[in-house]
Amino acid sequence: MGNSEQILAEIETPKELYGRAGFMVKRLHQVATALFDEECRQFNMTPSQYQALSALYEYPAIDQIALGRLTGQDRSTVGLVVRLLLDRGLIRRVVNASDKRRASLKLSPAGVRALRDTAPAARQAQKRFLAALPEADRPGFLSLLKKLVEGHGANIDPASIVAKPAAKPRPRAKLVKVAKD
Repeated sequence: MGNSEQILAEIETPKELYGRAGFMVKRLHQVATALFDEECRQFNMTPSQYQALSALYEYPAIDQIALGRLTGQDRSTVGLVVRLLLDRGLIRRVVNASDKRRASLKLSPAGVRALRDTAPAARQAQKRFLAALPEADRPGFLSLLKKLVEGHGANIDPASIVAKPAAKPRPRAKLVKVAKD
């Protein structure tokens, strides 16, 4: 077998890729997101926004870094979510009186209402997602997902996230004048 034939034999077909766990998890995420969007469209709420509001309800006055960790979002995603929620008036930023560079996030009264109003639709999206499985299989499926998350060290421990003090901002570099000869 020639080199190019050997390479072709090692390449997976789309059908083989479709059977990969990562591919199926990605597709299931797309399905779950689409169902959430269908159920929560009237509230103009995305899953990431809903998660952020829920986290801020449970853990008020956390900073943006902790919010990202609690919701499993990277810095750029949580930054976008926070900006959108601030623009909609669903959260507010409270600047630390002793350190103006630090701020915490809190739900506004409108944010509490939005979370309360969206919660039944979010639960319905979850029910629709799991409805593809027989009811008896649902707890086992969720348990296996939890084991996979934990097995990869990707579980989220809210107590340790909230207990950690926010990282202090690094001091800004001082500009030093360089003498010219």
